[in-house]
Amino acid sequence: MLGLEVSTGEQGIRVGPWGWPLLYRCILLVPFLWLGGCAEPVPETVVTIDSAPESGATLLLPGGVEETTPATLRGLPPGSLDILLKRENYRDTEDVIRIEEGPPQSFVIEMEPLVGYLTVTSTPPGADVILDGDTRIGKTPIQKHPVRIGEHQYEVQLDNFYGYKSDVIDVKADHQYGLNTTVALKPQEATLLVTSRPTGADIWLNGAKQPKLTPAEFVLLPGNYIVDVHTAGHIMNGEKIALAPNESLRLTVEMKAGNVPAGMVLVPEGPFIRGSKRAPDEQPETEIHLPAFYIDKYEVTNAEFKEVFAEHEFPNGWDNYPVVGVTWTQAVDFAQAVGKRLPTEKEWEKAARGSQGLEFPWGNTYDATLCNAEDADELAPAERGAYIEGLSPYGCVDMAGNVYEWTQDWYQAYEGNKVVTKDYGQVFRVLRGGSFRSGRFDVRSAKRHYDRVSAVRNDYGFRCALDVR
Repeated sequence: MLGLEVSTGEQGIRVGPWGWPLLYRCILLVPFLWLGGCAEPVPETVVTIDSAPESGATLLLPGGVEETTPATLRGLPPGSLDILLKRENYRDTEDVIRIEEGPPQSFVIEMEPLVGYLTVTSTPPGADVILDGDTRIGKTPIQKHPVRIGEHQYEVQLDNFYGYKSDVIDVKADHQYGLNTTVALKPQEATLLVTSRPTGADIWLNGAKQPKLTPAEFVLLPGNYIVDVHTAGHIMNGEKIALAPNESLRLTVEMKAGNVPAGMVLVPEGPFIRGSKRAPDEQPETEIHLPAFYIDKYEVTNAEFKEVFAEHEFPNGWDNYPVVGVTWTQAVDFAQAVGKRLPTEKEWEKAARGSQGLEFPWGNTYDATLCNAEDADELAPAERGAYIEGLSPYGCVDMAGNVYEWTQDWYQAYEGNKVVTKDYGQVFRVLRGGSFRSGRFDVRSAKRHYDRVSAVRNDYGFRCALDVR
């Protein structure tokens, strides 16, 4: 029989086929004793077995031999040898190696690491994902990236955005992580310097008056803004701007001499098209001439309403949101308290659709991104300036959607309208513009809505108007 020597160092252990110690290089075979001879010595084989990508695996051989890789084995018989490798965090690996007589042989057995799977998505996409502080695994979105089991952290990095670092995740074999999670990266703030001609003007950002006068610097979240400035003896003027993350922008706004009240726009004298053929109470479509008037650029907010009615309450942080739950009578009282009035139906419609009778404030095609209607899925009023891209021809904001707006007028038939309905008369007042609950048909500039003067709803608000003297 052949002896087997297993060695992981300078000295080996020599074992027989049944585990007996062998003291000699040959075995005295009993059948040949009578000949007084000795069997020919079998050439010794030397085999080294290692594991990859890491050593230190447990090597199991037939007969219960157990060693740790890298292991050097001496005296193995030529032929096939079944082996099994085991290592923590790796799949058990079985293999068959072929042992040949002759020079020493080396075998490296590849083991498959146990992994889980990491999915990382971000808004905006295209961010770098760094695993464990030093390994870049790609850009978002990353789908089912294999990750060795154990504890890991990942970072998401994008220029001009604040980085994100995950909690430590304990990855388990074949588990999936992050499939339903999107990292919302916070943009770095932009810097806006507002100057004006003449200088020393009041400043409004998206309709909210600021405590500073021009020139003034603001640190703002990136996004779209309307920047308005006004000083006595001049017409309030503004510009739409878009601030990118980490951008620095200088804006100079010029004002013309005039007496337009702050926070209002001038709708000039002239004709406009009132009504449409889309609904019975909108007919007939008629060109009407109106004198010039002023109308609020924005809907009246909670903060403005509270300045007149101190008992008014609203959710914390909703100062710059339109006031809602206002009756027609409360809207009239507020307007009178600030020296204004409610707009007539004609005035409201001209301010919303311009002189050419646009279907919507921005044009004749509905666009759900330009107004807070039911398509926006907000189901609540939006803050001033959230939909500044949906400006009317005269620069009014939120004249489609957000909140219904009370007008002066009773719900009556237009001149020349032959349709008879019990709702006409001095029972209901007209509201315009639709709300966050309205569909596209109801946010058209010609659409009429009506209710009792005492009606209170969480999508009823208003804006004010003023005569030009």
